[in-house]
Amino acid sequence: MCTFANQDESVVPKEVIRMAERLAGKGEVGGLRLLVRMALLPLQARAAFLWTEQGKGLPHRLEEAIPAEVMRALEERGAKPLYLEPVRDGETPFLLDLGRHPAVSFPWNPDRVAWTLAWIGEQEWRYDPVNHRALFYHPLGVAFFHNGLHSGMAGILKGEGRLPATEVDLAPLYAAGLRVEWRTEGLEEKPFAVLGKLARPMNHPHHALLLALGEVLHRHGVSL
Repeated sequence: MCTFANQDESVVPKEVIRMAERLAGKGEVGGLRLLVRMALLPLQARAAFLWTEQGKGLPHRLEEAIPAEVMRALEERGAKPLYLEPVRDGETPFLLDLGRHPAVSFPWNPDRVAWTLAWIGEQEWRYDPVNHRALFYHPLGVAFFHNGLHSGMAGILKGEGRLPATEVDLAPLYAAGLRVEWRTEGLEEKPFAVLGKLARPMNHPHHALLLALGEVLHRHGVSL
C-alpha cells in the first residue's frame, strides 16, 4: 500500500490524486473544493499541535516544500510563483475569509497558545494589520498563515475572521512542468518533486499532496 511514510497511514496519496482526476474530468468543481479541503485536514491537525514540539518541522509556505534543486531548475526556466499583494491600486483587496476558505497556521509557543485560546476563545477574532500575514494559493484555494501564527490558529478553529491576504499563483511552476510523483524507496513510497529528468524526494508529504492536487487542477483549467 502506498502511504505517507510513518504517519497518517490511512491516507493513500495516489487514491486522492485519482479521485481528483475523476472529479476534474467531469468538471465537478464543488467536489474538487471539498477534496482539497479533505487533503488539507492532516496538515491542519499536524500544524495545530506544533507547539507541543516547539514548532519544529513544517514549512510555513507551500512552495518551501519543493526541494531547493528543483526550485533552482524552475527558476532557470523563468518559472516562479506569482505573488499578488492584497492591496493593489484601483482594485478591491482579496479578503481571506476564515469561515469559508480552508487555512492552516503553525503555532509554536505553548505560552502564546494558552493566552490565545483563553483570550480569543471569549472574544471576537479581529484582524491585526501589524501582526497577521497570510498567503492564499491558486489554484488550490487554500491559505497558509506565515505571521500571527497563534491567533491565526484561533481564527481557523473558530471559523471566524476576514483579512487581506497575498495571493500566490502556482501556475507558472506547473506550466514549466513541475509535478509530484510517489515512487518506491526501500519498502515505502515517498513523494518526489519532478521536473523533466530531475526528481528529488520531498520531506513533507502533506505539502506534497497539496502540490500534486494543484497540478491536477492546473492541468484541467480549474482554480478554486
